[in-house]
Amino acid sequence: MTAEKKYSFALNLGLLGFTLFLSLFETSRGKEHFLENSVIDKHYNFSVGNFVETDKRSSSRKLEHNEVTSLTLKIFADKQYAYDQNIYLAEGNVKALINGGILRSDLLSYDKLTGILSAEGNIRFRKGGQYFRAKEFKFNLLKKEGSIKDAYGILDLKNVLNDLKIDTISNQVKVKNSTNDKEINTYDDGIEFSFGNIKLPDNKITRSNKSIGLINNWRFKSNSINIQENGWKSNRIVFTNDPFDPNQISFEGIDVIAEEEEDGRLNITSSKTNLILENRSKIFIGKRIFGDKKKKRSKFQLIYDGKDRDGIAIVRRSKTTSINDNIELELQPQFLINRAILGKTNSYKNSKDKNINLSDLFGLNINLKAINDNWSFESLNDLSTLNTSRLFSGLRHSSSFRKYFRIPILEESTFNIFTAYRSRAWNGTIGETEIKSAFGGFIEKSKYFRAGNLKNNLNIRIGTGRYEAEKFENSEIISLWRSSVFSSLDSEYQIWKSNKKNLYQNYSSPLSPVLINSELVLRTNIDSAYFNYLNDSDQGFLKLSIGPEIRLGNLERDYFDYTKLSVMPGVKVKFGDSPFKFDKAIDLKTINISLMQQIYGPLMFDVISNLNIDSSSKNYGEYYDTKLGILWHKRAYECGIYYHPNNDAGGIYFRINGFKFGNSTKAVF
Repeated sequence: MTAEKKYSFALNLGLLGFTLFLSLFETSRGKEHFLENSVIDKHYNFSVGNFVETDKRSSSRKLEHNEVTSLTLKIFADKQYAYDQNIYLAEGNVKALINGGILRSDLLSYDKLTGILSAEGNIRFRKGGQYFRAKEFKFNLLKKEGSIKDAYGILDLKNVLNDLKIDTISNQVKVKNSTNDKEINTYDDGIEFSFGNIKLPDNKITRSNKSIGLINNWRFKSNSINIQENGWKSNRIVFTNDPFDPNQISFEGIDVIAEEEEDGRLNITSSKTNLILENRSKIFIGKRIFGDKKKKRSKFQLIYDGKDRDGIAIVRRSKTTSINDNIELELQPQFLINRAILGKTNSYKNSKDKNINLSDLFGLNINLKAINDNWSFESLNDLSTLNTSRLFSGLRHSSSFRKYFRIPILEESTFNIFTAYRSRAWNGTIGETEIKSAFGGFIEKSKYFRAGNLKNNLNIRIGTGRYEAEKFENSEIISLWRSSVFSSLDSEYQIWKSNKKNLYQNYSSPLSPVLINSELVLRTNIDSAYFNYLNDSDQGFLKLSIGPEIRLGNLERDYFDYTKLSVMPGVKVKFGDSPFKFDKAIDLKTINISLMQQIYGPLMFDVISNLNIDSSSKNYGEYYDTKLGILWHKRAYECGIYYHPNNDAGGIYFRINGFKFGNSTKAVF
């Protein structure tokens, strides 16, 4: 790295300290009216093109000429002073334009001999999405170090380096003219932690899960921040993702260091971090990164798998290995805790021997991915034991090769080739069954479209494959080719929606990150399929489900102020029969019920279930695909427990919501 680049990098980080975490601040020291006989003029402004200049009388602080053209400063103030052309001082309604940023204070001074820039008195700094204030600010432009006392601020990590970038060529001041006057804070991103063996359902309040592994907007406060040549650090900083006060969740970072990485991203690392809920409960969560970088996954993860692993297992996540530009391999060794405690296994029904040896205590997950411009390949291989005598009993495998192309009528579609071994499948009130092996291919087309006010999702699939699976009548394994045509159409029509007059107000409900509008919609689902089997049997069906979904309440009161209820009766008309258990058309009359209900405050109850209402069925009155959840739902975070009684599965999660801050968000908290 050349000397010029090193200086530019250091000054960027210095300014990052100057502008970024460190802003400008009110000081307790009074204004000092020295050199009044040297007053330049009231309401005058001056510009310093090369803010750091070569000083021949101070050789120890002398900088090369090509290293001092990085900063443009323009100052407006009621009074400005000069002393031997070495000390500049501006006083009263000071407004300094610093490379596109705006610094305001009561007093601003710069000593060219020492290189110290300082500001005091009602100090604020804004540039792009960054805003800072504090009580004391000093920065030595020659040594590239400084300090900030009692700092508060707002960080937009997605744009911080661009907002605070220094133009090392142009000396023109570029001030952004902010035209975004929106006051609203919008649910934008987030972080999620989960444990279990289920896929968490979508949030019925936010209607989306925007957890991407990082949060880009933070408010912060710190008693002291020290700026150094290669970044900045602080003994203690408190961050909160919540745009409102009192904040519901915050992070206390101990020994915090901020550095710009070689790829141009900002990393803020806390060696010790405490999670603080409701400004009361403090939970130690270890080392954390706050920065323009997705959260690194923990090396270890707990999972629950009662069917294949006898309960809880610990997984060691390894880094993905890139074989070349297109192929990635990931290995996840596992230690089966419950199996080790029990000293036996109940996971292999075909084996009468429940005794285990050392190799039965370990499992392995192997994921292989390959991606090209118009095709992709993925292979998932899950081993619940490394015992060679049980290897095939403990292996579950699935792989798919997908190629994207255009064909007549269907237009943009995908061609899929698949293989599977010991694949788990669920079929209504029959429950879980297993496809011992399968391979084949199909063409698939998915499309979203609107017809007036009607929203539609269409899916079409045509294919063939050979399946080795259980017969419907018993557990005998049979193997047959099956050709299939399947289509589904999901539609939604909005009948009524509450007035949107509050949509653009600064929404601040303590229980939801989004504005809730009551509404009534009508949902329909049409499924149709035809299967032809090589043993001359076939099966076809047409299923129609239709029903209302109503959402009432705003989560502004403490109890029963949010209800979301969906009721969808369904009727299935079929002909023929499948020889397999996994695709047998059953449950000809059903009703799907989905309810989310506020109980008290943030406590919510969530249930999804299907009921067989076909009086001619032997499974009449049975529930299936049931999911039960208890949630604690707040604006800035949520957590919950889900349980699936039909397949003995469950999970817990903790989600932190990220916001894109509006202009009304306050830095001080």
